[in-house]
Formats: sequence, structure tokens, C-alpha cells
Amino acid sequence: MRRALAALALLSACGLAACDLFDSDRKPYTPFGTVSSAGAPTRAADLVKAAADAGTTRQPETISRGALLAPPDAREWRLGERKLSAPDGLVFRLGLVGGLAGGNDGDVLAWLVGTPDKPVIGELWMFPEEGEPRLIGSAPGFLPTGPTCTHETHLDQTGPNSVSLDIRASCAAPLLPRTPERSVSVFAPSRPNAKIAGFRLAAPAPGETLRLEVVSRDRDSDGRDDVEMTLLFAAPPAPELRASFVWLDRPAGLSRDAFEPLASFVRLASLETVRAGSARSGGAAAAAEVSRAIAANVANARRLYSTLCAESGVARVALDSGSELSCGDLRAPFEALTMASINAELAAGHPERALAALEQHSWFPTGARADTERFLARERTQLLSKLVKRRVIKLVPLQALPRAADAGPHLSPISFHADGSLLLLTPSGVVRAAPDGRFEYDASAEVDAWSMAVISRAGEQLRGVAFPCDRSEVSWLARAPGGSVLPPIPTELVAPRPGVCRAGSGFEAPRIAPVAWSEAGIAGFLGTIWVGPRPPHPPLGSPLSPNGRYSIVSIADGLLVAGNDKPALWVFDDPAVPARLRDCVVSNNAQAAACVMAGRAYVILPDPKSG
Repeated sequence: MRRALAALALLSACGLAACDLFDSDRKPYTPFGTVSSAGAPTRAADLVKAAADAGTTRQPETISRGALLAPPDAREWRLGERKLSAPDGLVFRLGLVGGLAGGNDGDVLAWLVGTPDKPVIGELWMFPEEGEPRLIGSAPGFLPTGPTCTHETHLDQTGPNSVSLDIRASCAAPLLPRTPERSVSVFAPSRPNAKIAGFRLAAPAPGETLRLEVVSRDRDSDGRDDVEMTLLFAAPPAPELRASFVWLDRPAGLSRDAFEPLASFVRLASLETVRAGSARSGGAAAAAEVSRAIAANVANARRLYSTLCAESGVARVALDSGSELSCGDLRAPFEALTMASINAELAAGHPERALAALEQHSWFPTGARADTERFLARERTQLLSKLVKRRVIKLVPLQALPRAADAGPHLSPISFHADGSLLLLTPSGVVRAAPDGRFEYDASAEVDAWSMAVISRAGEQLRGVAFPCDRSEVSWLARAPGGSVLPPIPTELVAPRPGVCRAGSGFEAPRIAPVAWSEAGIAGFLGTIWVGPRPPHPPLGSPLSPNGRYSIVSIADGLLVAGNDKPALWVFDDPAVPARLRDCVVSNNAQAAACVMAGRAYVILPDPKSG
């Protein structure tokens, strides 16, 4: 934690790549609470400093004391010198003896569960040393119940005046996605209105783990325990991440502390920024390793955001009232995370991957749209300047017309041959053409027609791509040889948030350029983003060259050609042309390309003296 805070302070104070991202006039976000923090910072940079100060200021001691377990079916329970009797229809399960500030040593706080006579999940009761027992709270109604459901409960003292009650439901019957199955409540049992705060949680997305830590302590020395809720998130093999929310318990109600969870995400961003700086100090292999690590960590930060923040559209954590938790404006740390990815890829010599990292950033709008668009435009201009420019000097239309493709993902009806000639799939067969258009002839007797469908060796066919809301990864959609729909095939690419999960998000699905369905799996481009394993032998019609050395993707600025040499951007005199190009392929030496435009096939030749 000290290292994280030191990096945070460094990022806010000095000239690392994203330092200027934290200087804004946006006010801290306090979604509810009738009293705001006294002297709350008013700028994002102040929030960063406040987070660092909070980490270096001595905090009150944390209390963690677990409850005792009652005997089975105990309607009476002897604890020390006391013999307790359960209220009608309940049996004891857990108990905490004494220890709460202002109480007596013999006070017992007990969790009791229902019986057939009173079929409830459970109730929290206080049995004071003197006086009658009183009900403190009950299990919330949103927890699933039924004959296939069981409930595991933990009761812990987590502050001088407070306890935390954690109830988790487990049901054999499947639940609807993101259905709350866990309740965590914080109580101050000595108060008439004992409940301080409560949360509901859904199960983590497939392949992810989720832990919740609650610490209740008096942070502002007003005699009332405040609540810090920390989410610990992991998606192996990347390391565990954590982010917190903090509420101050005031007489007038709860008040959100201003600098969380912004400070948690800033800490994550600062660590990746420092890591990206180390990529420049090693060789190419070390830089590649750093870029892979940063990519995994940035992906997990986005997964954490999806789980935690209402803005993602798919949050799995909420207040027990059902209100999701807004994370506020996280533009600064998310831009810093993206810049860490970009700088690592540039250090590894891959500006085309840096461009893909920037495209992924556009999938996670975490601030004002105008701010996001300015960041994307500025960084895109910078990245395009790092690509070799090759001016296109010829667009040669072929006489033969390409075969029409299905609307779904498909390979191109054009493909370069290993000998440098161009093959064109037509409605009647295969035509071979010279790259400069000098000849075209029917080559059906020489070359077998290929299928434009993307098919596995087992006959499964790629039908599309999904951006799911109930799991974190983009998934391929496919059907079996008989036509039945197969379960979605997850990729390693984190799905956009809120993306398609919230109407009006502004997300536009990227163009799909499938590469192959090899034994290792499905590969393709989503926009400029490479997804999947590189095939050993690209099929005809793939955006990979026949020898697998080069790839080609059409973007708004031209044709992005990447490979063993420095990536190049082929630019056109007419800037409207790139947006019209489809189904592009590239030759083995990357000296010629071909695309479909308005139903015609065109050979595209750059100036051989450029680049």
C-alpha cells in the first residue's frame, strides 16, 4: 500500500505520462448523503492528494472479531453465566458477547435462523445484560429463498460500535443473471436506528472472483463508526485489484467520502504508468512482456469498473435499497491506464497495437463525451504520426465481378496467391489477375474455389460476435454443422461498458474482419483490435498475407498494414475512399493490396518509393 500511495503521489506531482490528466475543475461526486465532508476537495488533483494524505495519516485501529457458533438447533444457549432463550420460531446460530463500546460485558448480539414454525432466513437480536431482548434487523427480502436455497451467515465485530452481518445464498436452481445473492449490512446495535449501511451483491461474472471487505471505524472522530466497503476483484492470471467506497456516518445521514473510488482507480493507473516507463529500459523482449502485463492489468481494471460502477450498466454491487453505486468521473485514471498501454506498445515497437488500445478506450466512456472525443482525437493524431506513410498511386479495377458475400462474418472473395498473382472468386469460378491489371483469365481449372464462410475443421461456422452483459468478454457466435446454435465462445477481449447494455450509450459495433478458424481457435479483427490466436496457415481470403507475415485493416484514415517491418498507413488522395473499402487482402511482400468497393474488386498499389 505504501508503494501504491507513493506512486500515486508521484503521478499527481510530476511529469509521468498522465500527470496532466488529473488537473480539472470537476467537483467530487457525492451521490447521496445529507451532509458533505467538511473541507472536501473540489478538484480531481486535490482528490488525488487527499487520497495520498489519507494513506499516510495514522488511521484508527481496525477491529475484527468473529462470532461464536451455537450448538445445532439451539432454542436455548448458555454463554458464560448467561442462559439465553430464543424468540418463538427461531433457533440460535451465531453470537457475539460484549465488546461493543458503551455496552456491558454480558451483552450478547445473536443471529437466529428460522424453523418450520417461522420460515425466515434469520433475524439479528440483542440480548442485553439487563432488560428485554430486542430485534436489531432481519435478512433482507431480496435474498433468494426456496427449497433449493441455503444461507451461510457471518457475524463479525468490525468497529468499536458496530458489527457486520454477511448473508450469502446458495441455490441449486439457476438464478437470473446478476440477481443479488449476498447481503452485507453494518449495524450499530446500541442505537435506536441500528442500521448504518447495507449492500447487495450478485455473483461475479464467469471466470472472475469477488470478495468484499467491510471496515467500520470512526474516521472523523465524531464517536460514530464510518463504513469503508472494499471490493477485491480478480480474473486470473492477472493479480487481484481493489477499490473502495467510504461513507461517513453523520447524525443527519450517510455522506459519501469524496475521493473514493476515484483514488482507488488512480492508484491502479499510477502503477501501470510506472510499469510502462520500465518498458523503455529493456530490450524488445522485455518491452513485449511489459506490454502483455499492462494489457492484462488494464483489462482487469475495466472488469472491476464493470462490476463496481453504476455507469458500466452491468454493476453487480448496489446499496441494499437497489440503488447502484456511481463511481463519478473516472476519465483521468482511465486515460492514464490507456496511455500506459499505448506507451508500452510503442516501446515494444507496435504502434498498430497502440492504435488498437486507443480504440478499446473508446469502449469505456467514463467522463463527459466531449472530453473523451478530444482525448481520442489527440492521441489518434499522435499515433498515426508514428506510422510509415505510403501514398496510394493506383486503384486498378478488375473486370471480373466478385462473388457476393453473406451479411455475416466472411472471408474476402479476393486473395493473393503465393506467386504474387491475385485470385478473385466470382459467381462462376476463380479468376486469376495480375496485380497491375495486365491480364485476367479463368483459373477455375488451376485453383479450387474457396468458401467465404469461416468454418472450423469440424464444420462449425462463425455467425457473428456478441458484446454480452452477463459476462465480461466479447464472444464469438457460431452454429454447428447441422445448423443448431452453439454456446457463445468467449475471447480474451473485455466487452465494452455500457456498450449494448444500456440504450443511448453511443457504442457502435466495430467492423469484423475474420482471419481464420484454426485448431487453436477463431481469430479476427474487431476494428483494429486483433482477437484470437494467429493461425499457422491463413486461408484464402484472409486479411493475413499468404505467408502470414502481414495483416491489413481498413480504417478511416487509410489501410493499416502491419507485419515484420514497421507498420505502415497507406493513404489516398481522396480521403473518402478508405471508408468504402471492404474485404481487404495484402500480398506476401506488402507491395500490393486488394479490396472490394461498391461491388467491384480493386488492386491497390502504393508508391514503391514511399515508406
